Amino acid sequence: MQLPAFHRTRHQLCFFRLDPQFCLYPLTPLPPADIPLPDPQRSLLSQLGDLERRQLEQLCAAGHAASIGLTIGGRRWQCHLAPTEPNGWLLSADMGQFQHQDALGLMEWQLQQSWHQPAPLSARLPALMDTLLNQLQADRIILWRHYPEEELLRPLYSQGLPFLLNPVRAERRYLRTLQQRGGLSYSHCAQQPLLGAFDYLAKDGIQHRLDVPLPANSKVAGLVSLEYARPRAPLAASDLQFAAALAGRLAELVAAPAETVPADGTATDISSLIPLLCRHTGQDFFNQLMLQLAELCGADLALVGLQHRRQDKVRVLSCYEGGQLQPPFSYPLAGTPCTFSHDTDSRICIYPRDVAELFPQDSLLREKGLQAYIGLSLKDEEHKPVGLVVLLFKRPLAAGAAIQTLLEQLEPRVRAELLRRRDQEALMVAAAAFETQEGLFITDNRLRLQQANRAFAEMSGYGRDELVGCSALEFRAEDPHTATVDAIVQAMEQRHQWQGEQRLRRADGRELAVNIHITEVRDGLGMVHYVCCVEDISGQKADKQRIEQMAYFDELTGLHNRRFMVEHIAHTVALAEHEASRGALLLLDLDDFKNINDSLGYALGDALLVQVAERLGLFAEQIEGASLARIASDEFVLLCPNLGHGYSAAKTRAEQLANALREQFLLPFQLDQLRLHLSASLGISLFPVAGLGLEEYMRQADTANHMAKRIAPGSHVFFSQEMADEVQERLGLSNALQQALKDQALELHFQPQLGVDDDRQLGLEALLRWHPPGGSPIPPAHFIPVAEETSLICDIGDWVLQQACARIQAWQAAGLQPGRVSVNISARHFHGPDFVTRLSALLQQYPAGRNRLTLEVTEGVILENLQESRARMSQIKALGVGLSIDDFGTGYSSFAYLRELPVDEIKLDRSFIQHIDKRPQDKAIIACLLELAAILKLTVVAEGVETEQQLASLAELGCPAYQGYLRARPMPEPQLMAWLAEQAPSSVRR
Repeated sequence: MQLPAFHRTRHQLCFFRLDPQFCLYPLTPLPPADIPLPDPQRSLLSQLGDLERRQLEQLCAAGHAASIGLTIGGRRWQCHLAPTEPNGWLLSADMGQFQHQDALGLMEWQLQQSWHQPAPLSARLPALMDTLLNQLQADRIILWRHYPEEELLRPLYSQGLPFLLNPVRAERRYLRTLQQRGGLSYSHCAQQPLLGAFDYLAKDGIQHRLDVPLPANSKVAGLVSLEYARPRAPLAASDLQFAAALAGRLAELVAAPAETVPADGTATDISSLIPLLCRHTGQDFFNQLMLQLAELCGADLALVGLQHRRQDKVRVLSCYEGGQLQPPFSYPLAGTPCTFSHDTDSRICIYPRDVAELFPQDSLLREKGLQAYIGLSLKDEEHKPVGLVVLLFKRPLAAGAAIQTLLEQLEPRVRAELLRRRDQEALMVAAAAFETQEGLFITDNRLRLQQANRAFAEMSGYGRDELVGCSALEFRAEDPHTATVDAIVQAMEQRHQWQGEQRLRRADGRELAVNIHITEVRDGLGMVHYVCCVEDISGQKADKQRIEQMAYFDELTGLHNRRFMVEHIAHTVALAEHEASRGALLLLDLDDFKNINDSLGYALGDALLVQVAERLGLFAEQIEGASLARIASDEFVLLCPNLGHGYSAAKTRAEQLANALREQFLLPFQLDQLRLHLSASLGISLFPVAGLGLEEYMRQADTANHMAKRIAPGSHVFFSQEMADEVQERLGLSNALQQALKDQALELHFQPQLGVDDDRQLGLEALLRWHPPGGSPIPPAHFIPVAEETSLICDIGDWVLQQACARIQAWQAAGLQPGRVSVNISARHFHGPDFVTRLSALLQQYPAGRNRLTLEVTEGVILENLQESRARMSQIKALGVGLSIDDFGTGYSSFAYLRELPVDEIKLDRSFIQHIDKRPQDKAIIACLLELAAILKLTVVAEGVETEQQLASLAELGCPAYQGYLRARPMPEPQLMAWLAEQAPSSVRR
C-alpha cells in the first residue's frame, strides 16, 4: 500500500532554498557557529552518504512534500521539503543538539499539561507523530492498527519517506513479547526472527527499529514503529519511556470518537479525515468516508464503487446524497464521465461545469441536475481499474485543485480497502466453492488443520470444530501399499505438490481408501499453507475389486473363470519350463447336462453346478499348487503342476488324478428332494511341450474331451497327435462341405420303396451324396456327423428339402407320380425356431409337395422334448406333409409315445432285418412291431433288405413295404427315370 507523507508541523529553526542543482542557500539567520553548514558552492548531494543521497534524489523527483533525516558535518538534521518554484524546494531543518534525559522528560511533562487543553484530534495525532519522529531522530514512523479477527497489522498513518507497504501477519509470539516488555528495540532488523513478518525491512534498507505497543484493556490495539535507515546506538531507557508515554496517548486518540467535520466545504485538509483513516475499515470505512467527504468538500453526491475485471459496470458500495446514505446500486460506464478509468491512465478526472451536457446519455447527471464532476480512479498492482471515488456537484466546481490534492492523498488507503473488499468477495466465492462434494482441508506449515469443509468432516466422521488444530497425520492409517510420509515430504520439497492414494482413519476406527492431492500455497504475507483435496475412492476400489472379480471369477460358483485360467496357464507353463518339471491340464465336461437344464429348469441346473464346483474345489485343495476354474456352462479345468520330471511319471500321476476325479461323481448330488447321478468326461493335456503355443494346451484338452465323450460318458482320454490330425481332418471336411453347398456340388440320389408282395413301386427316399470334383465319393456316414456338429446341417437340410420339392414339382409337370418322397431331417434342423415357417414357404413355392412329401425323424429327435415335438408335428401335418419314424425300435423300449404323435409311418431298422431269417428273436420282434403298427394304423417300411430269404420272411410276417439293395440301390435322377421305365407299366402310376 502506498502511504502518503503527511504534512508535518513546521519548526522555525532554520530555512533554506534548495535549487535544481541541489545547492543550499540560507533564508533565515544562520544557526550557532558550532553547527557546521554544508558548502553552498557545492551540491548538497556530494556532501551526503550514498543512502541519503539516493533518498533525497527520489523525494525531489516525486515532487511531493516530504521529510528526511540527513547527516551533515557529523550532526543529524531533521529536514522537511516542500516544492516552491519550478524545480525549486523550501527546506526547513532542525539542527538542535538534544539532551535526552532532561529534554525528553521536560517535553513529556509539557505534553501531559497540554493534553488537558481542548484540541481537535486532526491536529493532535500529526503533532504527536511528528514529535516522536523528531525527538527520537527516526527516518520514518508508522502507526499500525491490530485486527485480532484477521490476525493482521494494518498501516493506518505514516510520516517520513514514502514507501509501499502491505498488511503483515500479526504473530502472536511477537505481540505477546511486545506487550510483556512494553517495547522492543532491534538492530540488524532483517536478521531478527520476531520481525520475520515485516518482509519489507531488508528491501528498504532498514537497519534499526523501535516498536512500542498501543495499550488497550490489557491487549495490544496496535503499535508505533520508528525505523532508521542507518545503524545507531541502542536507545536509552529514557527514549523508550518517552515513546511509551506518547504511544499511550496515541492509543487514546485513536479510540476517541470521530470529530464533526465543518460543512462549509472549505477545510479540504486530509488531517480532518485522520480519525476516519485510523478507526474504520470495511463497509463502515466506505460509509464514513462518503459522508465526511461530501461534507468536507461540499459535494451534493459522493459515491465509491468497485470495478471487477472485464466488466463495464461499476458496483456502488456506498453512496451519500441528501444527508443520508443511499442503497447500493450498479450503473454502466459507457456514456458517463467515469469511462476515463478505462480509457486513460489518469488518476483524476475533473469536469468543473456543464458535465450533464457533455454526457447526455448519463441519466444520473440529468435526473439529479448535476453540473460538476471530480473522480478518482483506483488501480491495482497490475494497473487495472479496481474502483472509483466520485464527487458530484449541482454547482460549478471552484476549488478543484484542493479537492484533487485531497483525493490523491486518500488514494492509497481507499485502494487498500477496495482491494480488501474485492479479496473478501473472492473469498466468499471461494468459501462457497470450498463446500464441494470433495473433501477439502487447509493446514499450516506444520500440517495442523486450519479449516475443513463439510464433505471432509463427514468423510472423517469428526465435527468441523474438532478437526481444527489437529495434525493431518493423525488421520493417516499405515498401509504398505501407499506412499510413506517421508516420500510425500520429499515430493513436496521438489515439486510443491503431491498426489496419490492413502488410507484415512475415521473417527469410528474404520479405514477409507482416499486419493489426496496436496498443493503448497503461500499467502500474501509469505506464509506457507497446504491445501488438501481428499476424494473418497473406497467405492471405486470396491467397484474395481468387483470388476476384477467379474473379470477373473465365475459369478455362479465363485471359481476362477476362463480368462484367469488362460493367463494362469501361461505362468504355470513358463515356470514348468524353467524348473524342468511336468504338469497336466484336465478339462472336465459334465455328460448330458443340457438334458438336465431342459427337463428340470435352469435354476436346478445352476444349483447342481454349484454343488459340482464345491465337490471339485475340495478335491483340488488336496493337490499341491492345483488351480480350478469353470470355463464354460458345464466345463471345468483343473491345472495340476509339479506332477514329475519325466513324461511317464507325469502321465501316471495324471491318470491317477483322472480316476480320482471320476470317483467324485460316484455319489449322487442331492437337490432338495431330488437325487441326481451325474458323470463327467475328461480330456487331458500334458505340459510343457516344446514349440507349443499357450492356447494349444486348452485346445488339446478340449479335443481329448470330445474323444472321451465319443468313447463313453464318464471316460477320460489323453491327447495324442492322432486326435489332432483327426480334428484337423474334420475341420477341413467341414470347410469343404460348406464350400460344396455354396457351389451346388451336392446331389440327391433316390432309392425306391417297393411292395413286399408284388414289388410294386410305392415311393422314394431322397438320400444326400457328395462326390468332390476330381476325388472319390465321400460316404454320408463320414460327412453327415461333421455337419451335425454345427449349424451347417440346417443349411444342408434346407437345400435337400428344396431340391426334393423341386423334383416333385417337375415330376408332376411331366405326368410322373412315383409316390411319396421321404427326406431325413436331423434333430438340430427339426427343432430349429423357424423350421415350420420355412417349410410352409417352401410348399407355397412348390405346391406339388403337399401330400407327397414325408419327413423322416428318429425317435431321439422326437423324445428330446416330447411336448414341443407333438406340437411341431401337428403343425407339419397341417401342411399336408407326412411323418415317418426312422430306425424304429432301436432307441427306446417303450412305444407308448406312438399313440400321442401324429405319425404316418415307421421304418424298421436294418439291424432287425439282417438276421430275420436266422434269428427267431428278431423275427418275433418284427412280428410284434407289425402288429403294433396295424393296431395304430401305421404304414411299415423295412430297411436294408438284401436277400430273397429276408424278403420271404417279411412276406411271411405280412410286412407291406421294403427298400434295399436286393431290388434297387440309391441312384441319381436320370438313372432313376430309366429304372422306373424298365418296370412293369403298373409300377409307375401315370
